[in-house]
Amino acid sequence: MVDFGPGGFDGFGRLAFKNVEGRGIPVICAGALLSQLTNSSLGSKANLYQPKMSDVITVPNWLAECGPRLVRTAHDNKVHIDTRMHRVLGMPTVMVAGMTPTTVNEQFVAAINNAGYHAEIAGGGMHTEGEMVDKLQALTKLVGPGRGITLNCIYISPQQWGFQFPALLRMRNKGFPIAGLCIGGGVPSLDQALEIINALRAAGIRHVSFKPSTAETIRHVVRVARASRGFPIVLQWTGGRGGGHHSFEDFHQPILETYAAIRSCNNIALVAGSGFGDAEGTLPYVTGDWSITYGRAPMPFDGILLGSRVMVSKEAGTSPAAKQLIVATAGLLDSEWDRTYDGAHNGVTTIASEFGETNHVIATRGIIFIREMHDTILNQPRDKRKALLLANKDKIISRLNNDYMRPWFGQKTDGRVVDLEEMTYTEVIGRAVELMYIKHQRQWTHKSHYQIVIDFAKRCECRMSRHVPAVPMIDMLGDIDPTEYADFVGGMYPEAATTTLLSEDAEFFKMLCKRRGQKSPMFVVDLDKDFGLLIQKDSIWPSEHLDAVVDQDPQRVGIQQGPVAARYSTVVDEPVKTILDKIYHKHIAALKERLYGGDESSIPVVEYLCADPVAVDLPDSVAVRDSETERVFVLPEDTNQLPDTGLWLQAVAGPCKSWLQAWLNAPVVLHGTKYAENKLRRLLRPRPGRTVSIRVIDGIPQILEVVSANGLLEFKLEYSDGVITQSVFQPAVVSIATLRQTFAYTPASFLTPISHLEEHDAECIRQFNADTWVDNSDQEMVVQDVTDPNAILHSNGMTITEDHVRAFCQNV
Repeated sequence: MVDFGPGGFDGFGRLAFKNVEGRGIPVICAGALLSQLTNSSLGSKANLYQPKMSDVITVPNWLAECGPRLVRTAHDNKVHIDTRMHRVLGMPTVMVAGMTPTTVNEQFVAAINNAGYHAEIAGGGMHTEGEMVDKLQALTKLVGPGRGITLNCIYISPQQWGFQFPALLRMRNKGFPIAGLCIGGGVPSLDQALEIINALRAAGIRHVSFKPSTAETIRHVVRVARASRGFPIVLQWTGGRGGGHHSFEDFHQPILETYAAIRSCNNIALVAGSGFGDAEGTLPYVTGDWSITYGRAPMPFDGILLGSRVMVSKEAGTSPAAKQLIVATAGLLDSEWDRTYDGAHNGVTTIASEFGETNHVIATRGIIFIREMHDTILNQPRDKRKALLLANKDKIISRLNNDYMRPWFGQKTDGRVVDLEEMTYTEVIGRAVELMYIKHQRQWTHKSHYQIVIDFAKRCECRMSRHVPAVPMIDMLGDIDPTEYADFVGGMYPEAATTTLLSEDAEFFKMLCKRRGQKSPMFVVDLDKDFGLLIQKDSIWPSEHLDAVVDQDPQRVGIQQGPVAARYSTVVDEPVKTILDKIYHKHIAALKERLYGGDESSIPVVEYLCADPVAVDLPDSVAVRDSETERVFVLPEDTNQLPDTGLWLQAVAGPCKSWLQAWLNAPVVLHGTKYAENKLRRLLRPRPGRTVSIRVIDGIPQILEVVSANGLLEFKLEYSDGVITQSVFQPAVVSIATLRQTFAYTPASFLTPISHLEEHDAECIRQFNADTWVDNSDQEMVVQDVTDPNAILHSNGMTITEDHVRAFCQNV
């Protein structure tokens, strides 16, 4: 399209470009003589005089470049949707987002992962580093070998971010299969984001996800992506209709504004979420058709994410009664979702969470009470709240006891409502046990709640005892049923049953309830300045633990649920694999019809999902001989003429997808369930005078050999039926020491296509080291016979020469 008007870059051409942007149609402004950096998407008069069409300015076609395509993997004959999301995550284009408390449950995350889909484990329910490590260790054991783990961490919570991010890096450095990090609850500043990405890259973590909330924060993520040196970034966009924390924005308008900027970064995978629950509603976002209704070019997303929809699945930890409430909720149309800001509509309403962010939840009695508190008291200046709370004390306590998950703590043994200071020591212990110990399950609501009771019992003994007891009372409580604690304490110290709390002991108990690093207890102990925070702290967790709630009443708890997504949850306990499969497989069927006219034979076959290899040209200093059966590379003897390592390895990997291509591009090798460094890249790095020969059958490498400059065989790879034998040859004291190890090639495992088969591995390595450094040929004892760590192997001696030192340094 050519604009011959006089306006230059500010004329009709600019207006026309906005209408055709993303369709691959270049616009040339003939009134502008030369191109400008600020108008790089528009051509100038100079383009009209180019001799070849290929030299004329080109612009992206979003559908052609970013739209979905189908591929069939050769190893299992399955059809997949190939997008940036699939290539980054190594899993299908439907995922489950991290959400507290649903995906705090490692068994639920494992069920999704083992069903073949990506899911984030939510860090919002992990209150200590020990708790986080335990959950990730448990998840590692539950998922299949090679499956990567992604942690969803709430950036807006300094306390959780402060220990979770460093712990994640430490676990990855120990080999745990940590593949990604999702940063929720805010986007870090540019400097902080790049610092985080550099730490992830150094630790070997493969991708990071951001969840921007506005058009401006989307642009901020794009700036981060451009500055990140190609680090894979997943941009999760949910807008204002998503359950849990979300923005106030319409879903579509911010993407219409920023889509071109997003697609200018090849390292961003764009994922849509919120308000989804079936294949029909999500397909237009995968194909890009959704934007056509706004008069724009197709704007395909790379995949979709679900949250609220899977809360009613069979494997989800949502309590059965809470699942029934979700299914009974009508939900809202996309055009109506923001009505929840004004109150409850069709069973859903919106409140402010403990972090001050808006939250869509089911409109239970408890949530209606919280909303009323926000509308009348908690929206007032902080210094005025206590007076308002005390003025409405009786009403608030009544609502807490009748409607909310956290009842009023103060209560005498005869049931009378009182303040904490009016209770005796045994009444406090008895009431704490009543509210934090589940009798029919014989377990505490949380292990930290048990510690609250024990610590107060210690305080009680210190207050009542007139001498140091021979055996502390708490040592005896471990053998007693918790429901008998109060009577036991009263038996040992009768005054504890008649003495009301001293003011300092009442404050001590309140301090115990607010202690950092523990789960907030299931009661309200005071109407103070922290009431608004404590009443909502960790308030979603009880939806999965109704046994910890008074009367096990689901109407008392908060249940996160997107106002639009609620429409799709109509069946309780449908397997999560079935929910996800229905969407993904229907997407495949629709794309097969759309792209290939229903002809499966037209779908291209690939070895595995990744970007197609790019042919590279090595410098003239490298001699290359290429035939149908063999590729030979001879490196120069001059170190200064060696090729770039990345370019060299790309050339060795070859122009086709294969086990060698997969191994050289994999950042890690799987050892059991843990990640280990991929050492093949180091073994094959360019070194002076080396010759690398690769024997090929039908385009697939079968044998790779590396010969040193002095003609000695250094290294060999042999491939047969999915098994790779690696042999390392090292000149030794007597002869050539050989280390043979075997690896499995599993193209279905995108993140870890190469796994180490460790049978007899330790013995082989030990023998290799012994053969290299010990001349034991005259001794009867061989290395395999050694069981005593203090045993001495006698060598005939070896003189270390300058050549040895040079060879050692060259290998290091």
